Amino acid sequence: MSFTHVVTFSWTGDAAEDPAVVDGIADALRRFIADADLPGLRSWSCGRDAGIATGNADFAVVGVFDDVDAFAVYRDHPEHRRIITEQIAHRVGQRTAVQFAG
Repeated sequence: MSFTHVVTFSWTGDAAEDPAVVDGIADALRRFIADADLPGLRSWSCGRDAGIATGNADFAVVGVFDDVDAFAVYRDHPEHRRIITEQIAHRVGQRTAVQFAG
């Protein structure tokens, strides 16, 4: 059994207008994943929407964890929280998320 976290963002402001801003967010998140000790993280990816369908969100993050506790370590990690506060939260027009076991 695993626990999967999926979050999507639709950007506003500079993130919606400047691809370099979103690239910086993706780079910061990828560095966090590469550098953090996150026991129970099975896989993690993020990326910009491919643009092949209308109405999609602009960006997604998908993480697969051993269990809810491993997800909570990721969710609450200080570096993750810092990136959200400093680079993501003020640029989000809409956010959706789902977590599921399976």
